[in-house]
Amino acid sequence: MTGWRRWLRMTATLVVVLVLYFTVPVPFEIEASYVVQLLVSLAALALLAVAVLSEVRHQMVDADRRVDGLVLALMVSVLGFALGFYVMAERTPAQLPGLDTRVDALYFTMTTLLTIGYGDIHAAGQAARVLVLVQMVFNVVIIATAASTVTSRLRTRAEVRAEAHRAAVPDGSLPQRHRQARRTHRNPT
Repeated sequence: MTGWRRWLRMTATLVVVLVLYFTVPVPFEIEASYVVQLLVSLAALALLAVAVLSEVRHQMVDADRRVDGLVLALMVSVLGFALGFYVMAERTPAQLPGLDTRVDALYFTMTTLLTIGYGDIHAAGQAARVLVLVQMVFNVVIIATAASTVTSRLRTRAEVRAEAHRAAVPDGSLPQRHRQARRTHRNPT
């Protein structure tokens, strides 16, 4: 698949995932016990971790593999936490004061992920603080590993391209089209 088609496909997939985040119905009438909610949340978290780590493993095993799946897994992880914060805020608004919409939830998730923490939305209740702590650990262990893998892959590809470019010119000089005439600047004063 050509470069622009791959980028188009990846962008379309990410847009679909983002649209799903904003449109998926979240039923608030369900009265499940806290144990059931905790088990479902832990299962979802484990599934996200497995998806991201699986993509990291694939990246390490197959040097020719594209990073598309890893980028998608990272985005789904971020949106999963955002949806969790949104559901928590809808069910018990005192847990996360200031978090009223899905955009607020995504904003809070990203400020936590990037360790910015402006303070306009904060975890006030114990359940919200536990979820933020879980996200922090997830960010350090899972997301940082994935981001490091993406960075490493991009750096490796850039080095391979640079080496191929250097090998194309036997004497090590730049090809004529890349050479620029040296210009000296004279100060008129």
